[in-house]
Amino acid sequence: MTSGDPSEAAGPPAPRGLLAREWPIIVVLLGVLAGLVVVAALDRFRRGSLVIAAFVVLGAWLRALLTPERAGVLVVRGKTVDVATLLTLGVGLTVLALVVPAPPR
Repeated sequence: MTSGDPSEAAGPPAPRGLLAREWPIIVVLLGVLAGLVVVAALDRFRRGSLVIAAFVVLGAWLRALLTPERAGVLVVRGKTVDVATLLTLGVGLTVLALVVPAPPR
């Protein structure tokens, strides 16, 4: 027996588009791609690596703040493990970018 609620009769809500569901990972991946373009096309290792590191840290921030349903495929393990892993990678990339000496010109 139904309660007469019109929302029950309509069935399940239509699935949202891929961009709407997975925007956090899409933003992070586009940022990483932009950093790779800076490294490869513009020959700017340090700047490109810092762009990549910034977007990895952004991924950690998004994973920390968003609910698991909204974080999409940024959810891999528990929130603490995901955030710690992304922050470690982002900080490691930053240190790498700043420590590697510039090539002689």
